[in-house]
Amino acid sequence: MIDFFLYEKGESIKVNETEQVALIVDAVDKLTYYDDKLIRCKYQIKTGDIIEYNNLEYIIISQIDKEENSYKARMRKSSYRIAFNWSGNIKWFDCLEESKVFDVTSGTYISYASGNIYVTVQNNSDTRNISINQKFYVTNQVFKVTGIDKSQEGLIKFNCSLDSISTQYDDVEGNIVDRWRYETGHTYTLTIDNGDTANVLLNDIISLNVDVTDNGIAVENPIVTFSSGDSNIVSVDNSGKVMGIALGQAIISAKLKYHDAISDSITITAVETLTHSYTIDITGSIIIKLGQSQSYVAHILDNGTEVFDKSVVWSVRNQDGTTSPAYASITTSTGNSVTIKAISSSTYANRYIVLKATLSDDEEVFKEFIVQLKSLF
Repeated sequence: MIDFFLYEKGESIKVNETEQVALIVDAVDKLTYYDDKLIRCKYQIKTGDIIEYNNLEYIIISQIDKEENSYKARMRKSSYRIAFNWSGNIKWFDCLEESKVFDVTSGTYISYASGNIYVTVQNNSDTRNISINQKFYVTNQVFKVTGIDKSQEGLIKFNCSLDSISTQYDDVEGNIVDRWRYETGHTYTLTIDNGDTANVLLNDIISLNVDVTDNGIAVENPIVTFSSGDSNIVSVDNSGKVMGIALGQAIISAKLKYHDAISDSITITAVETLTHSYTIDITGSIIIKLGQSQSYVAHILDNGTEVFDKSVVWSVRNQDGTTSPAYASITTSTGNSVTIKAISSSTYANRYIVLKATLSDDEEVFKEFIVQLKSLF
């Protein structure tokens, strides 16, 4: 019977990053503010296993009910991912965070002392290295581990109290303690290369291309999450493939995982017949050092797909509106590529220029790219 139900109703999951199939149902045995589900599968599971289901992370919190041919357990949706820092070695963990506990005697929830929480994680070789007084962030607040409980097999529970933020060393936005004690500060950018708008045919697919930089240097294999403002009109999966579902328009957003503020968006229109919709994307460094040059390339896209039968006209100006002196100038322009050189005077360090590419046969189609001038030292 378990084979039959897995075949008919089984859903794809990951158990500790391994692809599996399981039966997943809502746990409705008691009212709770947690998102609990019951899992049943033929693959051996253990308390503390991390289950990826519907792009969400769950932790198995119960003992395992083992029958002849299957395993059954209760799992709870992870509240947050938290980072612990071992002298610059940062590791992330899915966790369950609790600030209140259910009292079976009174049938109500009782809050812990103000500023105290419990955090539960999988018991593994990394989490066993977490020690008393070690700190971590939850929702831009710092907590310190004050107690460790390893009595439940497969899980570790930390008793934690609110602590103070280090504005000098903590990456508050990224929720990482002491990050800047061991690392250089990061300036991330994320750009959807398909332009600002694109069309997709009904029941057809286009792929979004995303570039991520850190301090002007391309990040290889960045972890990016995608979402649709209206998945009934336009859907998107985790690889950036967009499908037209129904006539209309939706905004697709891309965010850098663990850095939600680093994002970009594109307006996608689902249509029955494609017409030309040109946009321009500019690639190149967001920084030019004083007295030095950088090259940039304009990519012309039609409905989000790059085309090569169009050209652009380049221009550059000071962002602050001044005209003399020009903080940078165009030295060469070949096809859709351009090289610009920054003025050498240290007076203009940390000022900005605007590089503009305009479609040669339609001046209403253009792209502006902001570049900062930086000191050589």
